[in-house]
Amino acid sequence: MTRAMLRQSLLTLMCVAIGFALVTQLRTYQSITSDVGNLSPEERSVIIIGLIDRNAAAEREIAVLQAQNADYRRTQLNGTSNLDQLVSDLTALRAQTGAVQVRGPGVVITIDYALRAADMLALINEIRNASAEAIAINNQRIIVRSSIDEQNGILLVDGVPQAPPYVVTALGNSTTLMGALNRIGGLLRIWNEIEGVAVNIEPRDDLTLPRISTMPTFRYAQPIP
Repeated sequence: MTRAMLRQSLLTLMCVAIGFALVTQLRTYQSITSDVGNLSPEERSVIIIGLIDRNAAAEREIAVLQAQNADYRRTQLNGTSNLDQLVSDLTALRAQTGAVQVRGPGVVITIDYALRAADMLALINEIRNASAEAIAINNQRIIVRSSIDEQNGILLVDGVPQAPPYVVTALGNSTTLMGALNRIGGLLRIWNEIEGVAVNIEPRDDLTLPRISTMPTFRYAQPIP
C-alpha cells in the first residue's frame, strides 16, 4: 500500500469514527425514550444519568478524533508522515471501529435475568467508564454506533434479538475493571441484591472479541482528503 493510499485510508476511517460518535447520542436517545413514560421515577433517574454519561463519553471521543484528524491533515500537507506510524494508527482505528477482531485480557459478566434496554445501556456505560477498550454482548461486538433497544420485551442489539443469560465481554485491565464494576453502589452490586437476578463477573487473561458483522457504507458522504 502506498503512502498516499495509507493516508487516504486513515483519514477515511477517522471520518467514519467521528460520524459514529456523532450519531451515537441520537441513537441512545431514540432507544430509551420510546417507553420512558412507563418507567418509575427511579428508573427515569438511572436513564438520565446513563444518557448524560454516554453523551459525555461520545463528546470526548469526538474531540479526540477531531484533534487526531487535524494532526494528520497537517502532517499530510507538510509531507512528513511516517509510514510505520500511519500503519499503526490505521490498525488502531480499525480495532476501534470494530473492523477487526481484538484480543487481550478483560472480564466476562454473565447476567441470567431478562434486562430492559435501559438496564443494558446503563451497564455498557459503566463498563466504558471503567476504561474498557472493547465490548461484546453475546459475542456481538459493541461499538460507538451500536443501538441497544427493545421490542415487545425482547432486548435488541443492533436489531438482533438477545436472550438471557447475557454474556458481556469487556477487554481492558482486568484488575481495574473488576474493581470498578464490583464497587459498592454499582449496577452489578445492586442487581445481585435483587431476588431472582443472578450476576457473575470473572477476570480473564485472554479473550477474543469478534469484528462487527457488517461494515457501514456511505452512499453520499465522502471524506475530504
